[in-house]
Amino acid sequence: MRKLKQIAACALTAAALLCGSMPASAAESNVSYSGDAGHFVFAPGSDQSVTDLFTGFKDVMPGDILEQTVTVRNHASDKVSVKLYLRALGAHEQSQEFLSQLTLVVNAKDGELFHAPANQTAQLDDWVELGEFCSGGETDLNITLQVPTELDNRFMDAVGYLDWQFMVEEFPVEQPDDPNQPDDPDKPIDPDQPDDPDKPDKPIEPDKPDVPKTGDNVNVRLFTGLFVGSGLLFVVLLWLLLKKREKKSDE
Repeated sequence: MRKLKQIAACALTAAALLCGSMPASAAESNVSYSGDAGHFVFAPGSDQSVTDLFTGFKDVMPGDILEQTVTVRNHASDKVSVKLYLRALGAHEQSQEFLSQLTLVVNAKDGELFHAPANQTAQLDDWVELGEFCSGGETDLNITLQVPTELDNRFMDAVGYLDWQFMVEEFPVEQPDDPNQPDDPDKPIDPDQPDDPDKPDKPIEPDKPDVPKTGDNVNVRLFTGLFVGSGLLFVVLLWLLLKKREKKSDE
């Protein structure tokens, strides 16, 4: 079972929607989770906000249907995987009237996340999971802005701000078990304990086959001693016999 380590870090991004003569930017828009205490990095930003993601929604004209992609990435280390979430906080107060005229549609790989006037929170009023990502994983948010043809000229130079938040849940990646490591990492390794519990401490010698007796196992020392003792006794008896004969000859 993997353990949950949640970093309740919400990063606020102010996304600027402009209507006027400002030229559009072709820079890539992305949100990257850096893995540094729940920190997100937003790019490319703009003069209106350093966290501006809506780079394709500049120089808006009545009747426009504009599209752009925001890429959400996990740039954390390979030791963690993350779940990324998104929710909308709606428009800034000074942008309510302008953004209420526009329609915003947000699609992810699993379907539509948002379809409503741009000033509302609609389906993003609570956290919506974008997916779970290992290091380097990413997903795209495909965003469409629809501008009505009857948009009033008084919004010609209007700037609309809406707030999006991103949140991350971090999970440690399960590492494969090392067969050379003990089950309990805090338990010291016994040097006398064999690595393989099924392996005996000493090798088992094979049974020796029965060998028929041949007489080679006679106690040589015992019989040698008896032979030497018998020889000495014979010499002594012979000497006594000779002495006895010499005595009789003298008589």
